[in-house]
Amino acid sequence: MIKQSNSHFSFTISINNNIEKIWETLINVSTWHLWDTELIEAQLENKFQAGAKGTMIPKKGPKLKFYISEMTPNQSYTINTILPIGELVIKRNLKIVGETVEFTDDIQFTGLLKTILGFILGRQFRKVLPEVLHNFKLLAESK
Repeated sequence: MIKQSNSHFSFTISINNNIEKIWETLINVSTWHLWDTELIEAQLENKFQAGAKGTMIPKKGPKLKFYISEMTPNQSYTINTILPIGELVIKRNLKIVGETVEFTDDIQFTGLLKTILGFILGRQFRKVLPEVLHNFKLLAESK
């Protein structure tokens, strides 16, 4: 378990569906805005795999480019967004626990100014993360 701060935080929620259907929902970049309340739109240039690139348009701030740095099908992926003064790293992980699947969203700002990024952006992200994951749970369970 990480020590929660505005520059590195996570949230976990249990989802009642099979891991393959949850994974399909999780990697459908064009629908991220349906559950992530901080996004207007997200697009991926090619197939969802390590090395793939895309863009996100947040509700606040400029259009951002991201790339998938790691991926293990039906288990986890990491997306990295290069910011002018650091980087935003989002790790999303699925784990079967009994009859449910735990989904953890781990968000970290890195770089020399990670504390400032956490203060400027992280506070809001951290505040809405439980709602975002609840929205994802509802969407994933409806599949």
